[in-house]
Amino acid sequence: MDLGLAGRRALVTGSSSGIGAGIARLLAAEGCAVIVHGRDAEKARAVADSIGPGACVAIGDLSTDAGADAVAKAAGEVDILVNNAGGAAGTSAMHWTEVDEEGWEGTYQLNAIAAARLIRRLLPAMQAKGWGRIINIASAAATQPIAFGPDYGAAKAAMLNMTVSLAKALGPCGVTANSVSPGMILTPAVEAWLGNLKRNMGWGDISLEEAEARAARELTPIPVGRIGRVEEIAHVVCMIASPHAGYMTGANVRVDGGQVQSVN
Repeated sequence: MDLGLAGRRALVTGSSSGIGAGIARLLAAEGCAVIVHGRDAEKARAVADSIGPGACVAIGDLSTDAGADAVAKAAGEVDILVNNAGGAAGTSAMHWTEVDEEGWEGTYQLNAIAAARLIRRLLPAMQAKGWGRIINIASAAATQPIAFGPDYGAAKAAMLNMTVSLAKALGPCGVTANSVSPGMILTPAVEAWLGNLKRNMGWGDISLEEAEARAARELTPIPVGRIGRVEEIAHVVCMIASPHAGYMTGANVRVDGGQVQSVN
């Protein structure tokens, strides 16, 4: 199926590694001119080079106004904005009393406010053209809170709320706003976590695949019995970004192997 993305221009924030890099690569494969964003110019350039001559880079810290200005200027007018940059200001393994006020504020800046900064800067051009896609990458933790990392889950929940608000505000202008909520995805960081987990849980010298299956079964119950792949998030993002998804706005699409145990 031709997704109709050829010739579109897309900015994927936080795309110098992990899920963002996977999204950038698949959008490029569908014919988009992709802007790879990150805070590390060398890493962002490496991803752009792996994509090919149609990709360029935008460098900036989206937790600051100056960084957002720099990224928006480098990106120029875009048709598709994927707000993937995020994370926890400290460590997402922190328990409630270990996350101080600075951590709460920093995590909110990295996620919800970073997304809002770029939406404010790039949305007017989309509205003027009468076409655009804004896709906010949230998390399973946004709708299924866990006991640790409360700042991260709350910040991602805010992104779901702001996505619906934006969709209502946009109305029939031709620009849509949706969110995607990944569950556990096999990024390099998760691979490292699995390696540590094997040692900490006393699982012995089992393979990465066996550790993945045990984690999906025993620690974070995932009905499909495995951890997701970056490409599985990227395929959903490309579908939402396509012209075929013009009637879809204000939606949150969970890509979590059934991890979230709720109906909404």
